[in-house]
Amino acid sequence: MKKILTSILMIAFALCLGGCDLPWQKQTAETTEKPQTIESSEVKGSMKGMKLKVGVSNEMAPFSFYDEDKKELRGFDIDILKSISDYLGFEYETQAMPMREIEKKIKNKELDFAIAGISITDARQEEFDFTDSYYDNTISMAVNKNSGIEDRKDIQGKIIGVEEETSNAQYVEDYMKEDNTVKYYSSMKEVFKDLEAGKIDVTLYDTTGVDYYLQNHKKTNVTALSEKLNSEQSNYGIMFAKGYKYLDQFNVALQVLNTDGEYQEIKDRWIGVSD
Repeated sequence: MKKILTSILMIAFALCLGGCDLPWQKQTAETTEKPQTIESSEVKGSMKGMKLKVGVSNEMAPFSFYDEDKKELRGFDIDILKSISDYLGFEYETQAMPMREIEKKIKNKELDFAIAGISITDARQEEFDFTDSYYDNTISMAVNKNSGIEDRKDIQGKIIGVEEETSNAQYVEDYMKEDNTVKYYSSMKEVFKDLEAGKIDVTLYDTTGVDYYLQNHKKTNVTALSEKLNSEQSNYGIMFAKGYKYLDQFNVALQVLNTDGEYQEIKDRWIGVSD
């Protein structure tokens, strides 16, 4: 897995925890730059009084989605957002939209940041700033059970459906488009609907999202292949416009969530997988 380098070290945590890394971060010999030192005491409540606009997804279970009444957003990302807000002290307004709109609005400074299961890809890092990764992820291949696809080698001459303007769509365009027909959708809800109906043969989607779909659709025509793809470009980060002033504060908040156990509680609540 490609290492997402931690940009901050909190002295207080280093003294009491011996330099403990977040669960998604591992030190390697490639770490050559001395990280910026920032005290957690300087950060807590440092954004009090700010009101921020936050881009989220509304159809990305279990990370960010509406409840059954479609009145309230819930999920892993939503709880992480609330915890960061509580620690840093800012208020926020969520705006649910597709990924293509999120990127556009952040560039135009219509959103302050986005937390929407956004993969930290090389291409995105050229245009946006990201926090350290807060969730390790891979890509799964979900197929219609009647498609005849048993492994990746069988995906030739097939119809692939993907959500547009996502890292999964980019992977298809880079590695799978030449031998297949690609259909683009505005949401994964539409993708899974057509996959169930056999209108497409396969989709690429984040592994946690595929697992959640299968767990909550017992009578389904969809199954997942065992092979996983592209782990180096799939880890999630919070996304900002280039040069965002408070990036280090967000990284400290993520570190605090990990060291005090709150991150694991949120993860267990929505994903149910302990490290």
